[in-house]
This record gives sequence, C-alpha cells and structure tokens, in this order.
Amino acid sequence: MEQMAIFSATLGLFPPWQVTSASFAKESNRLDIHVEYAHPAGQDCPFCGGIGTCCLAGTVQETWYHDDFFRYATYLHAMVPLMACRCGGEFPLERPWSRTGSRFSRVL
Repeated sequence: MEQMAIFSATLGLFPPWQVTSASFAKESNRLDIHVEYAHPAGQDCPFCGGIGTCCLAGTVQETWYHDDFFRYATYLHAMVPLMACRCGGEFPLERPWSRTGSRFSRVL
C-alpha cells in the first residue's frame, strides 16, 4: 500500500480529503503530513438548514499536533475550506482528524 494511502486510511480520510505530502525528520523524530480538500461542492448549512446552499468562501491554514502517530511527533497541516451561505453564516468544513476521541489537537 502506498504511503499516502496508509496515512489517509489511518486518519480516516476519504475523498475529497486527501494527503498531498508527508515528510519524516528522523533526527528530530518528527512527521509532517499535508492534507487538502479537493473541489468543495455545495454543503448543507448548519445555520439555516438550507440543503446544498453553501459555497466556498476561502480556505484557512490549520496545524494540528499528535504526540505519537506512528511513533513520531506529528504535525498535520491542512488547508480547510471555509463555506458561506446566503443566510450570512460561515463555517469551516468538518475535519475528520478532529472527531471525538482523536488525539490530534489544534496548534494556535
């Protein structure tokens, strides 16, 4: 199995989320994983309940940390789409690695 596919599966990612690159720094015991969301389509609005009413309003770069992912201190770098609805609501898409029970925490 290809390295990116292994990381994607372990992170619980599925299209359109994808691991775009990963790098190891053995001397510092560090792993950096880069994730992107390809082609965000209309999303349901959590504010007004509109179905498929939200569209891409931009992206935000986020970094998340896990202290023992494949035995490495791991930084996950993600370009997270921001969605906007005509009702005025704006929200980032749900990130699979931020689900309940995940050991990733956001680096501010």
